[in-house]
Amino acid sequence: MSLVELLAAALLLLSALVVVRASNAVHAALALIANFLVIAAVYVGLEARFVAMTQVIVYAGAIVVLFLFVIMLLSAAQANVGKDLLPGLQVPAILGSAALAGVLIYALSRFSAPANPGVLNGGLPQALGPLLYGPEKWLYALLLVGFLLLVATIAAVVLVEPERIVPEARKPAAEEKELVER
Repeated sequence: MSLVELLAAALLLLSALVVVRASNAVHAALALIANFLVIAAVYVGLEARFVAMTQVIVYAGAIVVLFLFVIMLLSAAQANVGKDLLPGLQVPAILGSAALAGVLIYALSRFSAPANPGVLNGGLPQALGPLLYGPEKWLYALLLVGFLLLVATIAAVVLVEPERIVPEARKPAAEEKELVER
């Protein structure tokens, strides 16, 4: 193994540990972004540029934005994420993980890769781009999904702190309460 591969493995393990052990949900999401970016760098090292680009766009972009959206919506950033909510389940979790690892090792030992896996036009993004985002394919759906994610993000911010975004957000409710009391 080269020094770069060892460094990438160490960064992957470190960022994964931070994701699991972080007491703040936002810090865990940021560590998850770091993990996804290191994985993308590994893909670039393997000359799988399209997979690396997809990793960054889909996972580090959309999925983590969705996580942050939920964190903001639920105000989970202030919650104690590090608490052990189910204290009696450590032993069953370890046993289940060991059983799953055993099944995976058994299944992978029986798996054989194809002798000649074919190549799609060199695997370059230039060859795949027109197929995925051509005008008659998925371009408009992609634009619509991007717009919906933008609207959802803005809505989450407004729902979490409406008085900061719109200073008069609470005034009409107070005026209605006074009218009801009269």
